[in-house]
Amino acid sequence: MPDCLVLDTNIVIDLLKKSPATVERFLALLENKTTFLICPIVVAEVYAGAFKREYKDIEALFDLCERISTDIDTGRIAGLYAHQYGKAFQGISLEDYLLAATARTHSCPLWTGNRKHYPMDDVELF
Repeated sequence: MPDCLVLDTNIVIDLLKKSPATVERFLALLENKTTFLICPIVVAEVYAGAFKREYKDIEALFDLCERISTDIDTGRIAGLYAHQYGKAFQGISLEDYLLAATARTHSCPLWTGNRKHYPMDDVELF
């Protein structure tokens, strides 16, 4: 079990929708003291698609996570990923590059359901 995981937006959405397999895995990881890292990119993406009535559940989930910031080094790494992979992998968004860079910066695997968005060989996926 990993010590920490950066959460991708699709995992957060699965947790909020109470997807049984994702919730079961999350609870097992939580029980094993895994630290979940949530970054501003994911927060923004979740709130962009949320209804006001969901805000309480969103914040309750985020309260189980360590909120981290995105810094200049993370931005630089994300830009380098976009430069390196942008032409060959056209379906990858800037948000995905930033999440990959966040995982690399914090030396934690990225928990995602969209493995094809993360072709970087220096980012561990969970």
